[in-house]
Amino acid sequence: MKNLLKRWIVMGVLGLAALSQASATSILFVFNTVHSGDTPGGPAPWVTMTITDISGGVQVSLTNNATNTAGQFISELNLLFDMLPTGSNFSGDPYVQSISLGSYTDASLSFNVEVRFKNAPPTARLLPGDTSTFKLFGVSTSDFAGLNDSAMVHIQGLPLGESGKIIAPEPGSLIAIGTGLISLLGLRRRKK
Repeated sequence: MKNLLKRWIVMGVLGLAALSQASATSILFVFNTVHSGDTPGGPAPWVTMTITDISGGVQVSLTNNATNTAGQFISELNLLFDMLPTGSNFSGDPYVQSISLGSYTDASLSFNVEVRFKNAPPTARLLPGDTSTFKLFGVSTSDFAGLNDSAMVHIQGLPLGESGKIIAPEPGSLIAIGTGLISLLGLRRRKK
């Protein structure tokens, strides 16, 4: 039992170290909570997103996870930054239809970036296993609100025919888990 606990603590500390190195330049979000509408088919998380600092802004990579039920596609992504981005670039991305910057509300939540993805023809959709990558300028990862309600995707083609609005828990919850593991390690050392 002690060996198993040691392994879990070491893995948690190593994971926290990797997270702290990555958090300086990027944020990983997993979309696994249904805010409203239908629940997607397949296991959560249904979508993952990485926001990475680049020169003059951030690059966003949004992936419709391959474990999703066939035919489920992402039609919209909403983001909240502490400040309004100054511009965007999605040239070269086959999935983005438009990016709007400004203040708006969706499902009672506030956002300032709305990314719409192509719905037609079906081959142009952001389907399971596909990744969309685009850039937002005038902001950094430190400007991302980072709260539970700061990122939402709309998933279409769900089992009951209704779209699902999916949010991602804040990445800080991973830091809390790592901090707890470090505390356990400290207690263990004190007992010896």
